[in-house]
This record gives sequence, C-alpha cells and structure tokens, in this order.
Amino acid sequence: MASKNPFLAYGLTVHSLILTYCLFSWACLTSGSNLRLASYYTDHMVLQREPNSAVIWGYVDQTQVITVKVKGKSYPAIPEKVSYSVSLVWRVVLDPSPPSGSLNITVSAADSGETITLKDVLYGDVWVCSGQSNMAFNVPYVFNASEVLKDASNHPDIRLLAVNETESVSPLHDLKSLYIQWSRPSPETLGVDPSDYFLYFSAVCYLFGVEMSKHLGQVPIGLISSNWGGTPIQEWSAPEVIDSCPSYKFSKEFTSKAKARGPQNNSTLWNAMIHPLLNFTIKGALWYQGEANTGEPAYHYACLFPNMIQSWRKQWFQGTGGNTDEAFAFGFVQLCTSNVPFNDTNFAPLRWAQTADYGYVPNPSMKNVFMAVSIDLPDPTSPFHAIHPRYKQDVAYRLSLGARGVAYHEKDTQYQGPFPDKVCSLNSGAIRVDYAFSNITIVSDDVFEVSYHDISE
Repeated sequence: MASKNPFLAYGLTVHSLILTYCLFSWACLTSGSNLRLASYYTDHMVLQREPNSAVIWGYVDQTQVITVKVKGKSYPAIPEKVSYSVSLVWRVVLDPSPPSGSLNITVSAADSGETITLKDVLYGDVWVCSGQSNMAFNVPYVFNASEVLKDASNHPDIRLLAVNETESVSPLHDLKSLYIQWSRPSPETLGVDPSDYFLYFSAVCYLFGVEMSKHLGQVPIGLISSNWGGTPIQEWSAPEVIDSCPSYKFSKEFTSKAKARGPQNNSTLWNAMIHPLLNFTIKGALWYQGEANTGEPAYHYACLFPNMIQSWRKQWFQGTGGNTDEAFAFGFVQLCTSNVPFNDTNFAPLRWAQTADYGYVPNPSMKNVFMAVSIDLPDPTSPFHAIHPRYKQDVAYRLSLGARGVAYHEKDTQYQGPFPDKVCSLNSGAIRVDYAFSNITIVSDDVFEVSYHDISE
C-alpha cells in the first residue's frame, strides 16, 4: 500500500511509517467480543444533527435484541443476516437532535449482557473531504502552519476521522482501517511529525472545519478525510458513473503517465473508501481533485464529475435510509495553475469541465454545488512542486463561504467570483479589469484566465 505522503506520487521522497491496524479499529479493543460497532463509531465522534437523523449500526454473532441508549431514550434493534458479513448486522435510526455538548451512548446485547459505551459524542454537522494530493496535503506544510498547529487546542468541538488508503474490486460495507479514529484536533492528530503518516489529516478539510466552527458557533463539526494522491476521478466513481459516460476510456498516453501516481482502476477507491461510509449520515462533501485527469480530454471530466456527484448523493440517501439529504451540498476546489508535471494548456479546459462546461456553479447540471476559485493562488516556489500550492487557508475560507451560501442558505453571503465589474483597454495596449465587491480577496494579480471563442465557427 502506498504511503499517505500526498507528494510521493509526484516524485518527492519523504520517509513514511505505515502502521498496520486490526481489520477494524474496534477489533483491537473488543477481541473475542460478540457485540461490535462499525469501524467509524468510536469515542469523540460527531453524529449529524437535526433535521437529519443519525444512524448507528454494528455486528453481533447471535440473534438477540440490541439496544442503543442515547439521551435517556432506548432504541431496540433485531440483528439480520446480510450477504457481506458472516456476523449478523443490527441498525438503529436515532431521533433528530439539536447540536449537543459531550454525551455518552451505550449499546447493549440482551442475552450476552455485553455493553459498549461510546464517550464524548457530539451532535453537529458532518462533512466528508475527498480527492487527490491537494486534499491530502498535510496541515504541517501549509503557509503559517506553526500558528495553525498552535491554535488546534482551541477547537475541541471539531472532530477528525482519517480513512486509510485502500482499494477493493468490490464494494465494502465497512472501512478496512483508519489513520486516526475520531479525535480532537491537536498537533499530533494533525500530523505534526512528517515521518509518521499514521497521524495525519487533510489541511483543506481541517481549515474548512475551523472556518465553519467559528461561523456557526455552538455547532460541533465532524470531518472525515478520505483521499489518495495522484488518483483520477474514475477511481472515486461508482460503476454506474463510468457507464453513464460511454465516450470515456483511458488513452495509452494518459495511462502511462498515471501509473506512476496512484491506483488507476475504475471504482476501487469508491468501493473501499467511500462506499463503507454510506450508512453514516452527513451534511455535505468537499472535493479537491482533477490534476490526475488533465492528461485526457476534458469532456470526459465534464461528464464524469456531475454524474459522480449525483451518484454519491443518491447512494448516501439510500444508505442512510433517506436520512442524508438527497441533494446534499457538494463543494469543490477549482484547479490552480501549474506547469508541473503537466503543461498548463491542459489545466484550462479541465477547469471549465469542473463546472460541466457552464463556467460557474450552481448550474442546471450541478445543483446545490459550490466552488472555491483558486486560479489566483499559484505557488511556483512550493517545495512540493507548483502543482501543490500552500495557500490552503484561502481555499478553505472560500469553501466555507460556498457552504454558508449553499448548504446553510445564507442569502446575503457572497461566495461566487470575484466577478469582473468593468473591463477597459489602456493606451499601452494592456487591459484593465476592475472587480466588483466580494468576500474573496484576490491574492495574485498576475494570473487570470480569459475564455476564448472563435465567432467564425
């Protein structure tokens, strides 16, 4: 298995330590136990708050009544046989709950007398963060990282869960392993030691959580990081998505370039790193990916991306029994500009394809979708190559504006753009572009893009 070094796929060598977990994180603590929880139910977790209902499920080896007790109410469940587990599976749907402080949840088996207690559980908003190396980019490598790490202890109501890199040729129903179980942010859990990728978390994901926590106040934020550097969108897409874009196929040139970067088999990361989460109710998802697809025609991405979003939504809605919104908010990051390892001429059409060829979101093909513009955030001196800009705070802030406008329906929040307000020619032959007021500050005035259309066509 590849290291959780998001830059290794692009030729940078950093010593990494891979630790092998038990098959599920709880297995180490409950060896021989009859009653078990799915891998992502642990102490310190965040369950999705109202108006949605959270789901809790797990395993047991004998038919007996399982009771989950939350906030003084008991939820009984009868285990059932399933095709994907030798054990029986039980499941309960909890009542919607407002944001909460720390509470305990107990799970008990009637006949065996076994009891599991989950401690320090919060109700809040849960966001899944996925993509390739720019989403995997570690917190210690961003600009002002020392300040970010020092501030981590000031956010005890943000909780982190990091999924380990793994593939599967068929859909899994539980995660194989984790980098970290649900944890509070700290320099250690955010990956302060660059040689220990067991303690790891996505910078964009975490910094987004900080922005949302500051804005929402008393609403805990749960963040699930599930990503793999150098991977194309096809890896994260269900087979139905690939089938919905019949014109797609890997070109020989694209395949040869891609092999050095990461997995290249359709749907294997969807099977192993997304599908297992479908029973866990979420608020929304964030996506930072596309670099690995710039070696193929952009129209492939223009088809695959909106279809992948729709597939994730449909299957999360079904997996949680209708308790995750059928059109949950989905945010993504526009690709920045880079000359490494691809020529920039491939990035421009991919940026356009990220919006399904509209140039903006939300749009008719990508409803309830928001985008963080990043073309003004180039970092040519990045020690991780220009393809990995370190401006992750700016990206996270822009994503938070989009989430406020789309996921939280704040009508007065300006999250799109910035848009040009006036364009005029100067005597020198230069063009002056004035931008309208925006919440977004343009970082670099040397990089912008003009869409060209030949009117003679």
